[in-house]
Amino acid sequence: MGTSDKKLTIEFSKKVLNEEYEFVIEKLINKMARKREVPFVTGRIEIWAAAVIHALGTINFLFDKSSLPYVSATDIFEYFGTKQSTTSQKSKKIRDMFKMTYFNSNFSIESVNRETSFNNLSIVNGLIVPQNILNDKQVDIVEWEIEAANILGVMGLERGKKYTEGYLYEFLKVKEESLMSFYEYLLQHITFPFSALYKEETGPLEIAEFEVHCIRLDQEMKVDEYYGILVECKVGRKKVILPLAGINLDEGRKNFKWIDLYQGWFWSYH
Repeated sequence: MGTSDKKLTIEFSKKVLNEEYEFVIEKLINKMARKREVPFVTGRIEIWAAAVIHALGTINFLFDKSSLPYVSATDIFEYFGTKQSTTSQKSKKIRDMFKMTYFNSNFSIESVNRETSFNNLSIVNGLIVPQNILNDKQVDIVEWEIEAANILGVMGLERGKKYTEGYLYEFLKVKEESLMSFYEYLLQHITFPFSALYKEETGPLEIAEFEVHCIRLDQEMKVDEYYGILVECKVGRKKVILPLAGINLDEGRKNFKWIDLYQGWFWSYH
């Protein structure tokens, strides 16, 4: 990225982010420029600019409405004029390239680093969890949560037993690793092709619904931490990559059981 290209990301940060993001944006772009094979030599520079913001936002909770600043992934795509699927793929490529994860201090903004605390932790069933969640509200675990836990490789959850909400969240929360576990499971159980409806939010309180022909689970990117498992579909003659979480099937239809289970987990623990 040259000076003019870097300017795209900094301008976005000045408009909707803050100086903390400006610092890690410049740091990431400089590291990308020093790679032997510079990734942004090919492709539209707007896509790479959007992908840099998306990658940093992913690990710094930018898409969490309780965070400040907060920006939705859609805001990024619209600002840079890029597609969700393309930008998300580039974002994942950047995160993989630099091993960017949550609480990665190399690319965490200062406020996230300050709030990260490894005190007050306990190990429960092999997982490290905050002690305060153990005193959370008690709830009954339901059958689909047991099924989801089995798919994710979480053992020890028992039918008819109460658990705290925070405890269940730590075990079942949506993240890249758990999405890949569900992806591999669905790869073995969903039968393709099939037709369905897809619902998409087009504006405040506005939902568009259109018919899609689902061909297979996406073979390239597979999952996105924000959108979940991706599925390759056709709308008319056009091929599109859509979130499986937005696919709508009537009860009793082929594949309903598996997609309903996935969506129940995704929307509950995302």
